[in-house]
Amino acid sequence: MTTHRLRRSRLVHGLSTSFLAVVASIWAGSLVVSGLLLLTQGVSEWFSTETGFQPAAWRSMGVALVTGGQFIFMFMVADRVFPWAARRRWVWAVELAVVGIGLGACVVALVLA
Repeated sequence: MTTHRLRRSRLVHGLSTSFLAVVASIWAGSLVVSGLLLLTQGVSEWFSTETGFQPAAWRSMGVALVTGGQFIFMFMVADRVFPWAARRRWVWAVELAVVGIGLGACVVALVLA
């Protein structure tokens, strides 16, 4: 009986991890695509004048969205799929660098706004 429960527990854990990876990948992908759109195309002049943000502020928000998507993917998907790599120091350094770039872009966007 306990063997059946153990197998079922592993199956449920595997499915929940897979579901989390799919949802986090979609979330991260949508952030990256939105950020790339802001970086490459910006926003229309009408929307930019209505909100009062300069084009450079929108580009900074695009950088923040791209780095946010990368961080979510690294933290929610890659660390769970490759747990042995997450234990290395340079992986944490890369994750912290991405967070630093994203926060810096947010600060620049707020200063320019």
